[in-house]
Amino acid sequence: MVTANRAVARTACVLASLLLLIAAAVDGVRVNGDASSARRRLAQGNSRRGQAGIGSPCSQPKDCQPQITCCIGVCAASCSGGPIPPAASPSPPPTSSPSPAPTTPGASPGVKPSTAPAPGVSPVPPPPPPPPIYVNGPVLNPACVAKYQLPLLLPPIMPKLTGAAATNGAYDQYIISAREILQAVLPPVLPANAPPECTGYDPTAKTRVWAYGTDAGGSSTHNWPSYTIEATRGKPVQVLWGNELVDSARRYRPHLFADQLDQTLHWANPAKLGGMLDDSPCMGCPNPPGCKKAACTCNVAACTAAATSKYNGPVPLVTHVHGMEGVQDNSDGYSEAWFMPDAVNLAGYATNGTWYDILRASAQASNPGSVFGPGAATYTYPVSQRPAQLWFHDHVLGITRLNVYAGLAGFFMVRNAFPQNGPELPGLPYPPPGMGPDSAVRELPLAIQDRAFDTSNQLYYPKQDALPAGDALPTGPVPPTWVPEFFASLPDGSDATLMTVNGRVAPRHDVAKEPYRLRILNGCNAKSLIIYFSTTQPTVGAEVVTTGVLPFWVVGNEAGFFPSLVGPVTQVLLGPAERYDVIFDFSTVPGNAGSVYMLNKGPGVPFDGANVGGGTTIHQAQVMRFDVLKSRSSITFDKALRATLDAALRAEYSKAPTQLPAAPSRTRQFALLEYFGANGNPMGQFLGNVDTTNPAALQGAKQTWMDPVAAVTGTDAVEEWTVINLTGDAHPIHMHEGLFEVVKQEAVTISPTGAFTFTGQLGLPAGLLDGQIASAPCDTGTCFVRKDTTLIAPGYATTLRFKAASRPGLFMWHCHLLEHEDNEMMRPFCIGNPGYVNPHTGRTMCA
Repeated sequence: MVTANRAVARTACVLASLLLLIAAAVDGVRVNGDASSARRRLAQGNSRRGQAGIGSPCSQPKDCQPQITCCIGVCAASCSGGPIPPAASPSPPPTSSPSPAPTTPGASPGVKPSTAPAPGVSPVPPPPPPPPIYVNGPVLNPACVAKYQLPLLLPPIMPKLTGAAATNGAYDQYIISAREILQAVLPPVLPANAPPECTGYDPTAKTRVWAYGTDAGGSSTHNWPSYTIEATRGKPVQVLWGNELVDSARRYRPHLFADQLDQTLHWANPAKLGGMLDDSPCMGCPNPPGCKKAACTCNVAACTAAATSKYNGPVPLVTHVHGMEGVQDNSDGYSEAWFMPDAVNLAGYATNGTWYDILRASAQASNPGSVFGPGAATYTYPVSQRPAQLWFHDHVLGITRLNVYAGLAGFFMVRNAFPQNGPELPGLPYPPPGMGPDSAVRELPLAIQDRAFDTSNQLYYPKQDALPAGDALPTGPVPPTWVPEFFASLPDGSDATLMTVNGRVAPRHDVAKEPYRLRILNGCNAKSLIIYFSTTQPTVGAEVVTTGVLPFWVVGNEAGFFPSLVGPVTQVLLGPAERYDVIFDFSTVPGNAGSVYMLNKGPGVPFDGANVGGGTTIHQAQVMRFDVLKSRSSITFDKALRATLDAALRAEYSKAPTQLPAAPSRTRQFALLEYFGANGNPMGQFLGNVDTTNPAALQGAKQTWMDPVAAVTGTDAVEEWTVINLTGDAHPIHMHEGLFEVVKQEAVTISPTGAFTFTGQLGLPAGLLDGQIASAPCDTGTCFVRKDTTLIAPGYATTLRFKAASRPGLFMWHCHLLEHEDNEMMRPFCIGNPGYVNPHTGRTMCA
């Protein structure tokens, strides 16, 4: 208990110190008008007589200035956490409160409670080595997991800073950190028809996950998914993001998936294998056969070390708010701007990514109150866009797939005003979570994410099967551990994944016979979802459900409201990271009561845009169940209410139409490529350029993350990017900073050598990407809807039209199949020239 209290005190002191630094920074700029001198004073800690100021490291009280103390390694006003007033939250607590960070030996293998002396005693001895790496146990058979047992968790509202802690009234301010917690993810009972192999399986064990959250009112809100940030259009948001992946002794926690982390990829590489940071130790590998001297660019020793050793170091983090329009590059979560936790045993590891200090300087120049420091970074979000459903997640170079899979994700809702006393638009169901008990909520945020588990209820993530001799790096081109997409299988080859909604496997939720607003996110690493609703209960092994299917309506997507109501439809297609805002009317359910199943008929294998429906039901088809209560309401989504909402949508859209000019100032072409080893194993996916040397046989030209920037747009420029998919998969392409329209799709023919030609055949045939909505009726006819992510069908050239920001910046675009993003299918692009020098090359980044 002493250990837990010391950990809480330490966290409170760190956060209190950071808040005081924020206040000091803002005050220093206000009084002196000199941001650089204010920052210099903060860095020096206002020290005098050789003693440290608030926020500085210490080992005993006399190391700090008078009237302050040493609070477990940090100079602070006190160790009580008193300077942080409780943040008021309009949210009710979750149905089952998130578990506190584990502090006992049983909570994290190998971690023992700290025996360090209390503050003011002698300095603690050097910290012991970090705990051993957690390794997957045998994969859990999904048939051992009961469906529709746990109640749906509705993420409450993230508490923001209030009172004295809110240092700048121009912003909604938050302190949000990432921690490791234990959470009830799987139902604690076995299904009635569990197979014999489930004997001995304990379904009650909690699952170790990583979670965003804050400390408010004396308790932690850390949860997977995170509590929801509710933002108001026109009121910027400022978040102090913290990396608290440490144990109770402030030793770093190694990665949950260190056994699956592939150090041969182009990744953060904090241990600097090969003497490099944010780079691959295997760049240039394998050497060409018979190469000599300069042509042999592979560092065989470094690549061998990367391929054969495990990374047992601290975990870098950097957060991206997905879909934030107009954000500055210093707050976008650039993949090389990561930072480590403020741990006591970081020796031998880089503490920050290559771009951290560059973008920190930019952030503090534009927002002088922004605090950056060990284990923390402050990001500012403009919140100037139309109301929309955004989300935030980790974005570190080369390990995004693992960090997001561990649980680092949450909703970020943008509204004109919070619908407290009336709907967001006339005709929309309300209220959202945060305005009363769950039973009164009519707007349900639903984060759908697939997960597999081991037989101890811990998250299971696969590794590459043993590769044929000569295939794996450094002698071959294939990464030895990385898998090209997340798919988990049982020993017999059957699918082992389950669907979670808001961090619980196949939950259930009571609903009234009324319309509900369902805000659906596909948060899966690699799976495309085809979501539909039926009154027919699915049965694993039986044919995919096609009976009892109920229609619904769509009012928006990830970029906000449509210009009109779309529907009725019977399914929506969501690639990873895509969102849809739908209205489902439970008053249409036949009979006095019953259940409605939210189902997924997307494939359990990579999606080619057409492999849907048919076949047999697998466990990941069962998303959740709605249990319809007997009482009948007078509210139905009838013709009159639909007309009211449609008129409201049209009026909202007409306030500022978003349709972009049809004549772009510049067009560009890019190719989606996949390369394989000699035995057909994928070695990586790429966002390439197009080689136009032979116009009759165009070729994709591979590009990597480190290649010079290929796209530098003008500020305020309208451009069209045509993305030609030369692979067999549908790729969800995401652009940072702005939104785009999908304005054209054209078939291409692809030769056995990879050369392609445009056919002139426009549009997609029936059966390809069914359920994707790219346009909607508007007052001028049909308008393209804006998006931040879209699926690119294989064998097609898809043209995206967007308007660049009015401010120069460095951003990213990439495939949102996270395993692809982590292995070269991501590229930087520039808007104008922000003046950066590439720290890797010493050359201008955005020339």
